[in-house]
Amino acid sequence: MKKLAALGLVWMLLLWGTALAEAPKIAVIDLQKVVRSSQAGQEAMKKLQAKFQTLQKKLEAKKKEIEAFQQEMQKKAPLLSEEARAEKQREYQKMVREFRAMQEDAQFEMKEEEKKALKPIFQDLEKVIKEMAQKEGYDLILEKNMPGVYWASPRVDITEHVIDLYDQYRSAQKSQSK
Repeated sequence: MKKLAALGLVWMLLLWGTALAEAPKIAVIDLQKVVRSSQAGQEAMKKLQAKFQTLQKKLEAKKKEIEAFQQEMQKKAPLLSEEARAEKQREYQKMVREFRAMQEDAQFEMKEEEKKALKPIFQDLEKVIKEMAQKEGYDLILEKNMPGVYWASPRVDITEHVIDLYDQYRSAQKSQSK
């Protein structure tokens, strides 16, 4: 009976030791940092910044136009009839509504441009990460900034490694397309 109990204990220890030896390989990645730091991400951000500046200039021009109209209206208000003053006020309010619509359109356009610029980056990153996970034996890779990940050791942060792999992947893609 003692031999059977000892054999059972040894068997349990062997199973437990094997389970510990095969602990899952887990990593975290900061995708925002990958996009900001990768060559493709930086190129996309430059294009988005240029688009933003163009839209910003249009909005600033419209804003100056409205301010000039308002100042003109205030200067001439004492000289205008009640009816003309009311007409100028309606015209001013219309300009303000148009400006707000321009702002909303610009925000929508920027969001769409961002989606359009980042979609191929995220598609390529997904390929790179999956291939890396398979080659390097990762069981689970989590987004570092997602809810539920409160802390991760720097040892399991593979962000820099993914940036390097992604830049290599993009370089290879560019070489093949030439």
